[in-house]
Amino acid sequence: MPEQPNLEQDPITTKSYAAYYLIATVILMATLFWALWDEAWTQRPWKAFQEHWKERYSAFLNTSRSKSATSEKDVEQNPDYVALKQAYEKAYQDSKAQGDEARRKLDDASARLLAVQSVFTDRRAYVNALTYELETSTSDSAKASKRKEIDGYKNEQATVEFPDGSRKKFTFPQLEETYNEIRDERTKLSLELGDVLKPVTAARAKMDEYIADHMIDLTPQQIDGLKKKAAEWDPKIVQINVADANIVDRCESCHMNAREPLKISPASMTSKGEKKPDEYAQAFGSHPEPELLKIHDPEKFGCSPCHQGNGRATTSVEKAHGNYEHWLWPLFPKENSQAGCQNCHAADMELVSGDVQFQTINSGKDLFRQRGCMGCHRYEGYDKEPEDLNSIGQQIKQIETQKKENLKETAYLMKQADATQSNDEANRLNGQAVDLRVENSKLDGRLQQFDYQSHSLMQES
Repeated sequence: MPEQPNLEQDPITTKSYAAYYLIATVILMATLFWALWDEAWTQRPWKAFQEHWKERYSAFLNTSRSKSATSEKDVEQNPDYVALKQAYEKAYQDSKAQGDEARRKLDDASARLLAVQSVFTDRRAYVNALTYELETSTSDSAKASKRKEIDGYKNEQATVEFPDGSRKKFTFPQLEETYNEIRDERTKLSLELGDVLKPVTAARAKMDEYIADHMIDLTPQQIDGLKKKAAEWDPKIVQINVADANIVDRCESCHMNAREPLKISPASMTSKGEKKPDEYAQAFGSHPEPELLKIHDPEKFGCSPCHQGNGRATTSVEKAHGNYEHWLWPLFPKENSQAGCQNCHAADMELVSGDVQFQTINSGKDLFRQRGCMGCHRYEGYDKEPEDLNSIGQQIKQIETQKKENLKETAYLMKQADATQSNDEANRLNGQAVDLRVENSKLDGRLQQFDYQSHSLMQES
């Protein structure tokens, strides 16, 4: 008979597991509440941004007047603005005499440079054309003839009429030297004028910024519409999806005022009682250049193509701005925000939007050219003509090689046709030889086109 179990030693009937079940239940419930809290808040910081935005934006709109928060006349009577205006007038008066003298010298240098340039450009183009003919000549006698012609042309004197009515004759080397000297002089004078006007420009910028920060120009109906939108807002992801470019940007889930029809500064979105704008107020400022958004519609361009950052990230500010090790394109800092323009406008020498000139990137582009950076750091848009000339030269060499091979093949086919005993075979070989001659004629036409292109590029470079 099988042994009967001892029920007194059975742990199921003799031991209580209530404490274990209680501990497991507490851990499970804590995990559940943590998961809910993490899902609702930790992983969605944009909800906190939108709650703060709703509160602060509503308060901001409630303090707005019918047409403006403060009229321009009232702003100009503000003691802070009066102090800024006095600083501007003082800077203007202090620099007026020196600035006028610097402008006079700069205008004189520009006029002299234009007079020399009009003659120098034509003569340099002709020298470049002769140099090209020299480099493409095949015989030593032709090269010697071209060198003699170039030297003779460079020694010829050209007359330059200056703005003061004086005339002076220059050989080509003298003309080139004079052109470079006046150009360097103008650059130096331009820098000197910028230094003289720097205090005036800075003071004026502070005045304009103060007025812009304290002026709102909206009708009562428009303000009421914005108040209604803010009051009825429910937290949600604000997303831009440009399918053609594979762009998904959720930046406006936090930067709620980026496209608002108001000039909103971080200071105006600061909580009452706070002295400095916090991270929420910094995020709630409007776009600094609203005119740009009219020609760069965010619905078509998105945000990250210009500003970089990780436009899809919403779990933290750090990840959204791309400031972590796994993201290669972090958000451009404020002082370098115009760098994003290079993504599309690398070939544009100057960027202007309406009356706004983008001084930072324009100065960078000008510095890039003036310092000759393209000599080592080449990219599309700068000094393109030498690259095109080099490409054309390579294609010309390839075509000339192909012509020589066709001529050899033609001679071989004709020889084979003369030696064959079959008329049909001779006709076939002759036909192939004729086709190669026709192909060489087409290659001659392409060579002529490349010759015209290279002449044009030599004159432009």
